Amino acid sequence: MASVKDFGELYTSDILVIGGGMSGLVTAIRAKENDPDLDILVVDKGIIGWNGQATKAGNGIRSTSKHPDGVMNALKYLVHAHTPFMNDQEFLKRYLEVHRDNIDYMKHCGVITSCDEEGNATPLTFIPDALDMGGVSIYVCKQLREFALKLGIRLLSRMNLFELLTNDNGKVIGAVGFDMDHGKFKIFHSKATAMATQGCHFKKIGLEFMGYGTGVGAAYRAGAVMRNVEFSTQVDVVFKKTNTPIYGGFNIIYNQKNENITDKYIGHKEWEVTPKLVEAMVKEIKDGNGPLWCDLDHPDEVRAMIGGHDMAEETQRMFRDKLAWEEHVFAKTIRSLGDVGNKPDTTIKTVIQVEPIKVDTDIKTDVEGLWAPGKISTQGNAYFGWTRGDGLGNASTTGMMCGDSIYKYAAEAEFDEINLDQLAALKEKIYAPLKREGKKKPKEIFDMIERYIFDVNKCITKNADEIQKVYDDIDKMNKMIPQLSADDPHTLAKCLEAADTVLCLEMIYRSADMRKETRGIMYPHYRTDYPETDNKNWLKWINIRQGADGEMELFTEDIPMWRYPVRPKGYEIPDGHVEEYYVEQ
Repeated sequence: MASVKDFGELYTSDILVIGGGMSGLVTAIRAKENDPDLDILVVDKGIIGWNGQATKAGNGIRSTSKHPDGVMNALKYLVHAHTPFMNDQEFLKRYLEVHRDNIDYMKHCGVITSCDEEGNATPLTFIPDALDMGGVSIYVCKQLREFALKLGIRLLSRMNLFELLTNDNGKVIGAVGFDMDHGKFKIFHSKATAMATQGCHFKKIGLEFMGYGTGVGAAYRAGAVMRNVEFSTQVDVVFKKTNTPIYGGFNIIYNQKNENITDKYIGHKEWEVTPKLVEAMVKEIKDGNGPLWCDLDHPDEVRAMIGGHDMAEETQRMFRDKLAWEEHVFAKTIRSLGDVGNKPDTTIKTVIQVEPIKVDTDIKTDVEGLWAPGKISTQGNAYFGWTRGDGLGNASTTGMMCGDSIYKYAAEAEFDEINLDQLAALKEKIYAPLKREGKKKPKEIFDMIERYIFDVNKCITKNADEIQKVYDDIDKMNKMIPQLSADDPHTLAKCLEAADTVLCLEMIYRSADMRKETRGIMYPHYRTDYPETDNKNWLKWINIRQGADGEMELFTEDIPMWRYPVRPKGYEIPDGHVEEYYVEQ
């Protein structure tokens, strides 16, 4: 009789954390501190401690102000700031309560943060009496790795997992994949699983943040609900020559007439790259006033704070190690492309990113046994706590929340039996590209999607006709997927990543097609054929799940504003509901 070990090497643990970046490591650490007896295993396709977004960002970290009204002040700001009124405000309140201790907890875990002379974490004010910000080392994951090992957490690098194991009732009981060095099949059996792989940032479009959506795809196929995927386009101001961000430079952009774009069109300083600024830059180019340029010789306070320049080491947002890395990158750029100078040409860059898994206040998905900390679930609550520059705060806070929940579940759960038929089917699916003789390569799919970065009409100013063009592309790519072939672990991973990338792309445009309005600031959903925000008809979440027939199923859910403290002007409680927020419990 066949056994699990006949299919590949078996690893067991009470808690399996897939993804060894910041959110995964914090999840493991927090759970282990809550219950030292738990056996916790963290796996990653790269090298844990040197992999993940945090090792490349490391710009700074935020926390909720410790002002008595800090949580509610921050909640009101965030509800209006990015995708207005799409937030799950009950989740957001809980998130901000934990976020208040965020920087202090990172320092407890051995992460180097900005401190005062007594060694206490010292955040600066970002939004008065709402959000604070502090510096953090670019080596944050290395420092968390060291702390995790001291606690007895097991770390396993170079393991790429692509599918989740479930029992007969749909509960997640582990995952499967292969090691990146030899391509050997690996089986992970657990009582509880945390998917901390970030989302999908799309090859080449994502630049340094290169999630391929494999965690999203695995969770989707296991039954997890996705939400708010239409809010997936980020716009940034970048050096035209290098396409890399000009941190905090968005208020010091000028046209060829030496007119300041912010002063000309907006009239006040911006703290985000807003649609108004993007529209102004596009208009200036259309009017023949380009190329636009950024005056780095005269930084304003936004550039000084967000860019990390001209501030004391102990208080600045960007530490010297990150600045040294920036200087290293620019030195390489100068050798290859020439010096960008202090008055560089600037343009806008669009980034598509999908981070859609819906979670509750414990970071638990709709599937039993599965949690989703980090940016993989940020969008699922409409960027509930995401402000520009707080990716690390998001990773650590959701990791803390997840760790406080998952340990209780794992401590009481039992191991469920692995279904050998399911195991065989998943193994066959994962290795299918190695058995094909097709000549299609994943690069063809990635190259098709890459063109979107140059197409404002697809990424930003969408309409029904442009969405249909994307559908046509998706159809072509879906026909390529069964023809993708591989001959080693690397190309095999790329074939599987390409398939999940196309899945994520379809989620974006199916949701964007369904939402007949325009809404959002930092991650906007634009529809030129529906240019206004429509609170009367679209105070709804668009959810996605895999249907019983395997097809993508979209459905709406009314946002329960009757339970929330922050509401749009003129909001009326719909029939069938009553005021709940102010009712005494």
